[in-house]
Amino acid sequence: MSYRNFNIDKKDIVAITGAGGKTSLIFFLAKKLAQFGKVLITTTTKMYKPSSENYETLKIGDKNYLGEEKNISIIAKSEINGKITSLTYEEIEKLKDNFDYILIEADGAKEKLLKFWNDTEPCIPNFVTKVIGVINCEIFNQDFNENNIHRFNLVPETLLDSINKKIDADFLSRYILSADYFKNTPSYAEKFIFFNGIDGEKQLDKLNNSLKTINKILKEKDFPNIILGSIKNSEFYPYQKVDAVVMASGFSKRMGFNKLKLEYNNISLLENCLKKLSSIPFNEVLVCGREEWVKSLSEKYSFKYLNNLNAHLGQSESIKLGVKNSSGKGITFFTADQPLLSEKTILTLYYNFLKTNLITIPIVNNNRFSPVFFPDEKKAEFLKLEGDSGGKPIIKSTPLINLISFSSEKEFSDIDTEEDYNNIKKGY
Repeated sequence: MSYRNFNIDKKDIVAITGAGGKTSLIFFLAKKLAQFGKVLITTTTKMYKPSSENYETLKIGDKNYLGEEKNISIIAKSEINGKITSLTYEEIEKLKDNFDYILIEADGAKEKLLKFWNDTEPCIPNFVTKVIGVINCEIFNQDFNENNIHRFNLVPETLLDSINKKIDADFLSRYILSADYFKNTPSYAEKFIFFNGIDGEKQLDKLNNSLKTINKILKEKDFPNIILGSIKNSEFYPYQKVDAVVMASGFSKRMGFNKLKLEYNNISLLENCLKKLSSIPFNEVLVCGREEWVKSLSEKYSFKYLNNLNAHLGQSESIKLGVKNSSGKGITFFTADQPLLSEKTILTLYYNFLKTNLITIPIVNNNRFSPVFFPDEKKAEFLKLEGDSGGKPIIKSTPLINLISFSSEKEFSDIDTEEDYNNIKKGY
């Protein structure tokens, strides 16, 4: 459930900062938490006066209003131009014993998608237990200018080179690393970054850019609590590092020569696969091989090459080698002989794996295909494989799996024979 992703328990006091969904997140969480106790919503800045379906009681100064939502109270100092204003920190603290949960809007952004902070922002009391910094993924590919950014006049020197350019993962990672979402947060409070708005027609693009952003951030700084999702779609799921393993140490016995050298789109099948994976934001791509040309291609794409000295013992040796060298909390395997497999399909599987953390399998008309995504808990089972066995016995012994339907088998076609290869080249 959403509140569980943010580790919210009774007596937590949660401050929400950032831009692009703070108020929506507060009311979403409040309605969930109201099933378990009394919730107080308030602000240390200003927030729009809520409508009656969002509260049971609304107290603004000496005025009281009744609403429709049970167990949710909103308390503010006054109302000015349709906005309610903040209580003092001391007044909020005195209310702690009266409520099971307190949610505080602790930042303002003038309804813009990003913001910079002045010396007094964000307004985080020293007794909060959790702080959630909100990022709206609608900001990707928007212009970095004053139309989209609150307090644009406070752009730091490190980001001046991006003015009037499109916002991408490189910019957003630099922005987040320098951002003040958690300024003045007490040392004991848990901190979360929430990438909101992974939804709509550009859902996969937003996921792709979000994951690229996160991977860049994590190379510079440890952010243990990163949540992705969509308030609109009621989806919240923790970021997990996912590794891809390319199994390129087979002998292609049915072909009589190494099929991964076959040409497709003017490059080898293996390079087609590596090129495709270079655009997918995996934590790491590991290439298991046994030949120098495979190593060279891996280095060309800055992937980690693993020399498979036991390739003659079967496919399981590539799998085990990849698993042993994987640091991710999820793992998927590619055979490099599916040249029609699209980036969109890989991202669709990636997205559904992150949402569920279950074995995630593509299917067409009840027929199962690869690649398959596996959670961290399955790694130990992979290390027990022998010979040419792959993930099928692990899937078979798992009671709950995630089947993702696709409309056509064509892109999952693999190449085992020269006839397969010729058919794919001809577009059959």
